[in-house]
Amino acid sequence: MKNYELVVIFDPSLEEEAIDKELSKITSLLEKEKCKVSDIDKWGVRKLTYSIKKQENGYYIIVYFNGKSDVISELDRINKINDKVLRHMVVKSDES
Repeated sequence: MKNYELVVIFDPSLEEEAIDKELSKITSLLEKEKCKVSDIDKWGVRKLTYSIKKQENGYYIIVYFNGKSDVISELDRINKINDKVLRHMVVKSDES
């Protein structure tokens, strides 16, 4: 099992409840795939370096989890089809 960081940038016009609902979808997928979520860091709304889908700002969330690499492709697929996600990225973390 490896450590990963998932960075998700949500549409900033979403309400807090809607963001929490989308985040729970992601964490439930991770738990279903037997991954262990160690931490969730909500950065809030930040200015983007360049506009994405005509948005100047985005709501940043970082999910730290431990799991197998099989889950990465499913996370990628789910986040690509979600209209509420502006961008996402999964990176392998060096932290133990």
